[in-house]
Amino acid sequence: MNLQKNIIANYIGTIATALAPILALPWYLEALGPEQFGLIGFVAMLQVLLGLLDAGMSQALVREITIRMISPKAEQQRVASLLVGFEGIYWGFAFTAGCFIALIAGIITTHWLKLENLPSEVGKEAIYGAAAIFAAQFPGSVYRSVLVGAQAQVTLNIIMFFSSITRHFGGVIIVLYFPTLLTYLIWHASIAMLETLLRGKMAWRTLNIKRSKIKWELKEMRPPVQFIMSMSGAALLGVLTVQMDRIVLSLMVTIEQFGYYTVAATVAVGMLQLIYPLVQAVLPRAIQLRADPIGLRCLSAKLAALIGLLAVLGALIFIAFGKWLLNFWLKSPAAVTAVYPILSVLLIGTILNAFYNVGYMNWIVHENCHSIMLVNSLALLLSVILIPWLVIWQGTIGAAFGWLAINLIGFFLSLEWIKLKQYDSNN
Repeated sequence: MNLQKNIIANYIGTIATALAPILALPWYLEALGPEQFGLIGFVAMLQVLLGLLDAGMSQALVREITIRMISPKAEQQRVASLLVGFEGIYWGFAFTAGCFIALIAGIITTHWLKLENLPSEVGKEAIYGAAAIFAAQFPGSVYRSVLVGAQAQVTLNIIMFFSSITRHFGGVIIVLYFPTLLTYLIWHASIAMLETLLRGKMAWRTLNIKRSKIKWELKEMRPPVQFIMSMSGAALLGVLTVQMDRIVLSLMVTIEQFGYYTVAATVAVGMLQLIYPLVQAVLPRAIQLRADPIGLRCLSAKLAALIGLLAVLGALIFIAFGKWLLNFWLKSPAAVTAVYPILSVLLIGTILNAFYNVGYMNWIVHENCHSIMLVNSLALLLSVILIPWLVIWQGTIGAAFGWLAINLIGFFLSLEWIKLKQYDSNN
């Protein structure tokens, strides 16, 4: 395994994935206007909520696939059998959920969105588009798990790089010539489907087995199912928690205010994605060290140090040039005035979330779903109680303070990895 090669590849893919929407955002905002852009933010939030089933499942699959690939007794045919089973689950859920969301588009538009001057038909278009994009891209998660677990991360990131560039820079060209929400949604759904199909093709090529020769076998799915379901339940709470700020805002403020918050959240999430290449590259190695607590703690400490270095550099750049960069990027004093204070708070929460990933990785390695469930349950409870009150008290920025508070809890509880513990080598 070439850890450095995977880290470099992960950064190339992640930087493209994070920066492409950020660079394209001002063009989207100018072409579609703040209200329609607010709907784009709502579409993005729906993608996350619809993807809750995958919360934890893909990470658990990476663990199971890695163990099978490195075990002397393992054969790639076992991984292929596992892939066939979860392929059916992912594609089936994507289709079912997409159809269900499309059917209730009218209810969501009427009882959730505050469209103000936009016609309800535009709101329905956004919901239909969200359903189509989700159905197209959700199955790609299972192929990503195979490529990560099989150490084909270079291949995965080449796909991510070109898909991101095509999706967003092509999207800018589309909305400049056809400035409607519908064209934006059709384009993104089409590229999402192409990326998913390409991931699937490369996942099967990496296993070097023809899919037609593999049959679904219950015995291959039964051993990891309990861990996967536990991880899905625990991570589901986590994803719901980190989206609670946007869920509450979408119900309490106008679509224009929600759009400005989405701008700040897009940048904050983009910055957080700069941590994931490290975690994604280190996770297979950490799984291999699951029976070596000293080696695992040293690896975790190195990961924490690298995250700390990135956090310090990012903070210094934002303090020195943050407002100037926002003015250069958004080219709208009103937008900068609205976005800057929100972004400042969100970025602090993002740094805490980045460090949380070290402890989270250790919990995955040792199948410690209990700790993940505890942290996410506490954070969700706090967010449900705290964020609505903060929004009433402080307005839109109150949601950002809520995001900061829940990440602070996760950060402190995740420091458990610092303690040296002996685990059963069979874990």
